[in-house]
Amino acid sequence: MSNIRINTISIKNYRSFGEGQDFSFPGVDYLKPTAIIGYNNSGKTNLMSAILYGIGERFISEKTFEKIDLHNLNIDNQIEITSNLSGSNYGFDYRGNPKSISGDYTISSLLVDNEIKSKISKSFFGANKHYGIFYVNFHNIKEEIITQKTSWGNIRSFLGRHIQKLVDSDETMQVKKSVFEEEVYTSTDKVLNESELSRFIDIIRKNYSTNLRNNDCKVDFGLPNYEDIFLKMMFKIGLNGNTDNLIPIDHFGDGFISMFVMAVIQSIAESNDDDKCLFLFEEPESFLHENHQEYFYKTVLCGLSEKGHQVIYTTHSDRMINPFDTKGLIRLEMDDNNQTICKYNEILDFNVEQIDEETGEVITLSRYNEFIKTVEPNLNRLLFSRKVILVEGPNDVLVYKNGLKKKIINFVSTDETIVNKEKYADAYLNFENISFVCHHGKTTALYLIELCKHFDVDHFVINDWDFELDELTINQVSGFDTLEELKQSDLYINSQKKAMITNNWNLINATNNNIHFNIKKLESVIGYASNDKSSLGIWNLIENKTAEDFNTMIIPNSLLEFIKLTEDEIIV
Repeated sequence: MSNIRINTISIKNYRSFGEGQDFSFPGVDYLKPTAIIGYNNSGKTNLMSAILYGIGERFISEKTFEKIDLHNLNIDNQIEITSNLSGSNYGFDYRGNPKSISGDYTISSLLVDNEIKSKISKSFFGANKHYGIFYVNFHNIKEEIITQKTSWGNIRSFLGRHIQKLVDSDETMQVKKSVFEEEVYTSTDKVLNESELSRFIDIIRKNYSTNLRNNDCKVDFGLPNYEDIFLKMMFKIGLNGNTDNLIPIDHFGDGFISMFVMAVIQSIAESNDDDKCLFLFEEPESFLHENHQEYFYKTVLCGLSEKGHQVIYTTHSDRMINPFDTKGLIRLEMDDNNQTICKYNEILDFNVEQIDEETGEVITLSRYNEFIKTVEPNLNRLLFSRKVILVEGPNDVLVYKNGLKKKIINFVSTDETIVNKEKYADAYLNFENISFVCHHGKTTALYLIELCKHFDVDHFVINDWDFELDELTINQVSGFDTLEELKQSDLYINSQKKAMITNNWNLINATNNNIHFNIKKLESVIGYASNDKSSLGIWNLIENKTAEDFNTMIIPNSLLEFIKLTEDEIIV
């Protein structure tokens, strides 16, 4: 029986990681998988790669790291990866002390005579071979089912390595080995005896011996040796009960193979009841429809974790996480200094005010209605974006996307390096990983603001003020330090719209003034007189507006700064 877990890892100056970033993984009592999330180029694969080094799955030699592995390709940025592992004992050393993979490991690089050298402070000494460690890259899913060895004698895939392990450790098979080899030799000899193929092989042997200066040699034509024969076999599939025409698994599409790999992973776990393994997956949602993504998460990933295995995986899909349990969530971002930073990795008690007392989570079943209306359709945008702009509804998205596009076109109008300025403006927010999220009301806006704070997602809020300025000004409401002070004021007591005043104060307080109010409402600001909320009517009104028409009353400078539309920050 063996067990292994990675507890922590710290990474400095490795690829997209610059300043040291520390990561903690939930303990053995947390029977849920750990998801590493973030937008493209945020550093997910680099974190997974560092983990593979940190558990000994990737061998460290003196020449492991090159300049391309150093952060920003800077020779002064030497790598340091430190991991802490826990594992069962697997034997004894020459002094009689138990051996285990447990402990701290530091992998580093250093510059010696202008050459990058790699080292590890405490060698794994092949200790990881005594534990169940499985790494599957779903980007290259067909490679993961190839069981043949490479020309260097290495086994390519996790499936091949597991089959080899089964063959080597199965006592029943080892007992039958000599019987099998004798039967194979006898059967082959019977088939080849006095055949044209046998005579052809004899001619090859004679010519080969002659070419070797009449050196007597033996040429054998037969099956691979016992250990390798199982790696030469292949899985074949008969669809819809067809047992006569079996098709090799690698002839199917990537989605079908992904589901086959699911079954392999589940089978490995079922056949390792006594072992507690470490499973590492790169984007298992690849090639899968969202229904199968959810199936994979709930059945395979959660199933493995519930049996005590540690599961760590990268993903781009909100279908592959559980928003009601975020202690197993690691969120990465690329900061303004072009380095990966850990934006969320909270495995202990949360520090958000409004959390569920029983679960300690900010997304709870008690707020399921808010979740279904605002969070679920926007979860991908919230978790996988660098920044979000929270607006009330679809018409706000229509107006602000159109207005920002025109502002961007105007901003880059003199830049000769941008050939198609309209397409550049269309894709600018996407390039910056900035998303619009509709909250559909001030109460649910507060909920989304809570979540943004919880996950450390930068956010900007746009809301209707719902008062004319001669009724109530923003300064009047924001002047109160506490909600209690506001409620004791004549402003509040004499108003017929107490709930609206309260909501506006809550929004101002929750966003630390990172908010813009349309007074009285968006339609009023853009000059749309009708109350029908017609998107077509609003589009016809704003389509011919210029960038100047979207003045600070609609698009404030604070929003332009938020999306980095300034001379110092815009990226071309």
